[in-house]
Amino acid sequence: MTSDDRLSYRRRKIGQALRRYREERNLTQDAAARLVERSPATLSAYENGHRAVRPRDLRQILDHYGITDARERARLLDLAAQGRKDGWWLGYQERTDPFIVDYASLEGDASRIRSFETQLIPGLLQTEEYTKAVFSAYDSVRPDSRKGGAASFRMARQRILVDAPPRVKWIIGEMALRAPVGGREVLKRQLRKVLNVTTAPHLSLQVLPLNVGAHPGLDGPFSIPDIGTDGSTSVVAVHSLVRSWFIDEATSIGYYERAYEALSFTALTETESRNLIEEIVFGL
Repeated sequence: MTSDDRLSYRRRKIGQALRRYREERNLTQDAAARLVERSPATLSAYENGHRAVRPRDLRQILDHYGITDARERARLLDLAAQGRKDGWWLGYQERTDPFIVDYASLEGDASRIRSFETQLIPGLLQTEEYTKAVFSAYDSVRPDSRKGGAASFRMARQRILVDAPPRVKWIIGEMALRAPVGGREVLKRQLRKVLNVTTAPHLSLQVLPLNVGAHPGLDGPFSIPDIGTDGSTSVVAVHSLVRSWFIDEATSIGYYERAYEALSFTALTETESRNLIEEIVFGL
């Protein structure tokens, strides 16, 4: 992945918007290119997310298309500005999953992150030894030449909790607190870290108990970062064994947000959650 290939989510969102504006005006790409004073190839690259657009150029295109909605303009210009920033994650582009690098860049610009995890402690809360135990569990089924940078990358992601902290809320399934990933002592140290880190006022944690039965998170873990200075852009990140992807259709995001609210309502309170974790640590 080259520097021009990074932050593809932001470029894709801007490109989708530019294509929609053009089509709403019944313009061909050639006609639109003449209107916005760009070559057809450049406009096509913007619309397909293959090329980053500078905020100054994007502002001119929005002017030519007659986009006056202040909130929409601010959202797109914010995405364009973020996409041109160099971040710590760039050094990992050749060593770990490109999706995770892209996701980390979104984390770094998030004002709020909502995370639901069923079987594992969330990555932003993991100890390094716990992380390595998780990755090693896949050695026999998914050898990956980029694995060497994965653990250090996950540890580096945790800096956002201190350096430029967004508000983060985690809902964790009780099974994640009891599964002896890495062994009993590794789990004990991991749970102590969870307790220590989540004392910060901008962080919160709830536990979904085992006895809750059916719930709207049965399909598995997901996270919802709200991107931008005002959190005007939300996206859902979903991971599976073979691929990860972003969901950004408004109706689908709404479904996940409602599911998250229902999970939060069903889960233990923050105080009850901490008490449960302390009980588990004491029993290890």
